[in-house]
Amino acid sequence: MEDLRNRLLKMKKHLGKWARRNSVYCYRVYEKDLPAYPFIADLYEDHLILTEIVNSSIRQRKDFSHWKSQVIELFCEVFEIAEDHLHLKERFKRSGGVQYEKLDSGKPIQVREDIFRFQVFPDDWVDVGLFLDHRPLRKKVKNISQNRNVLNLFCYTGSFSIYAASGGAAKITSVDTSARYLEIAKENFRLNDLQISDQVTFLREDAREYLDREDSETYDIIICDAPVFSKGKKLQRDFDITRDHPDLIIACVRLLTKGGCLFFSTNMRKFKIQLQSNEAYRIKEITASTIPEDFRNSKIHVCYEIRKN
Repeated sequence: MEDLRNRLLKMKKHLGKWARRNSVYCYRVYEKDLPAYPFIADLYEDHLILTEIVNSSIRQRKDFSHWKSQVIELFCEVFEIAEDHLHLKERFKRSGGVQYEKLDSGKPIQVREDIFRFQVFPDDWVDVGLFLDHRPLRKKVKNISQNRNVLNLFCYTGSFSIYAASGGAAKITSVDTSARYLEIAKENFRLNDLQISDQVTFLREDAREYLDREDSETYDIIICDAPVFSKGKKLQRDFDITRDHPDLIIACVRLLTKGGCLFFSTNMRKFKIQLQSNEAYRIKEITASTIPEDFRNSKIHVCYEIRKN
């Protein structure tokens, strides 16, 4: 396992310097860098989330359990992780796409990103509460939010909204179908001493329904980090990114001010936008500028900047 040890030590040195220089406290340190060790490792301050990408051929090893234990011990040794700060997950492929082993939700921990604090849930079965790959886009939103009216669709736990508020946004509307996510978003606002007022609104609603019914507000900035697929009791109709993104984008553009900007992103790795620039809006892919240093996989998401003419 010396090859893995050497790789981890190299990434610890390189990314550690980068993280300290940029006030980054949560970042990816390993993503299947060596094919023989199919794991993803994310540091959340002094916690490590280690996910095994289940590989049937590797699992057929007679010594698999012992081998995996050694891998885990090595990650903890190199990154100096206490036993109770290690969070193990499994990810595997089934018909219908990537699936995760379902885990019980544990207690949240507080972590830093730049000057902000966020609640994360390292034992949740899919998403822990903060998408690390969107760090550069959050900073971009903060830098252009001064006196702007901002709409955050599929807002999740509100990180984009917090960056917009810190950037001086005049008004922020955050929309999500999940009551739990919205409560976490509100708690994140409180953690950062940001006021929840008439100018900071949280709506439990399908983003598409909101876009369809809204006829009085316009927005200077819209963030739409859309899921690949979604269905549930709060959705009047299922959402499929390939099928539904043209209508979703056009609905967003309708609510933009002249010259306003939509940031549209998805983590569907083979996503191809089915719209082209026209008299109403201009489309520019900005993916490369939104992938952070710690993500060597440039296909972690795709991102477009769409401006209303």
